[in-house]
Amino acid sequence: LRYADVVRATMDTETFSNAAQPRYGKPLPPLEVDPPHHRVYRRALQPFFTPERVKQIEEKIRPLTAALVDRLVAEREVDLARELAYPVPVFGLCALVGAPSGNWSAIKTMSENSLMLDSDKAAERALAREAHEGLMAMSRGMVADRRQHPRDPSTDITSALLAARIDDETMDDETAAGSLRLLFSAGHNSTTSAIGNALVHLAEHRDHQDTLRSNPDAIPAAVEELLRLYTPVQQMLRVATRDTELHGCPIKKGERLGMFWSAANRDPEVFADPDSYRPDRSPNRHIAFGHGIHTCIGSPMARMEIRLTLEELLARTSGFEATGPIERPPFHRIGVTRLPARLYAQA
Repeated sequence: LRYADVVRATMDTETFSNAAQPRYGKPLPPLEVDPPHHRVYRRALQPFFTPERVKQIEEKIRPLTAALVDRLVAEREVDLARELAYPVPVFGLCALVGAPSGNWSAIKTMSENSLMLDSDKAAERALAREAHEGLMAMSRGMVADRRQHPRDPSTDITSALLAARIDDETMDDETAAGSLRLLFSAGHNSTTSAIGNALVHLAEHRDHQDTLRSNPDAIPAAVEELLRLYTPVQQMLRVATRDTELHGCPIKKGERLGMFWSAANRDPEVFADPDSYRPDRSPNRHIAFGHGIHTCIGSPMARMEIRLTLEELLARTSGFEATGPIERPPFHRIGVTRLPARLYAQA
């Protein structure tokens, strides 16, 4: 739970493995693999998340987001979770992988359903596996298309994966599809949660809303504080590869360790007044996107999508407020599945 202990565990990949617990049998790289192979996948994907690439994606999805917000403002009574926080990150994902943005709803539904694998209900676990297979089928289709119609690996992420070399051999189709499958889910679910959290906070604090509306340059710093305060992914697990101890707690080989990003982000030893919203907090060394080699590779895109959503909504409204019960997903996510709201257009 402590910031220092969480950071220590993330940095010791030999003792705390992320490859020993694939959720669907075959590991989904790069998240579910350890060094040295982890570096291969990471290196293949990294060029697609540079500031220049993220800016290009922003230019593609901003008009879609602006049009969406215009429609919501005209409707006035809306669900900001389902109608704004859900689609925007999938717009970004579609731009990243070269999929039509019109497919966002199907991708989102399958991705949401795939998160229910740990449910205590058999029907939901079955739905999760069905959704996983649907996303794998979509990923395999993209890989097959690139095999038949090759594209430039420097501009097409699927082609970049197929060109990557592991142990001096190019990546096989199923492994490449698995990596794409990870993007189809991890590439937007946590960002949807983060946007929803930000919208709830601002809907409940009109003064914070007005401050950002009058000073849009302050939005990036506010995004960082909202990520810290309402960490969208509460925890991730590692598996101990040997008997060890952490902060005096004995851990046996094979046992799972839960690293609570959310608790670390409110550790008073690191963050003064940790339960308060302080958008001018500096430095803000939160670990909402993880830490170490498995830090979310898409974090630059996530930050852009949260910022862009707030910019477009605040610019087009004079205010917004929650009008009904707010619903949230089950642990281990902290997000919003329903946010009924009233939007007030700019005069």
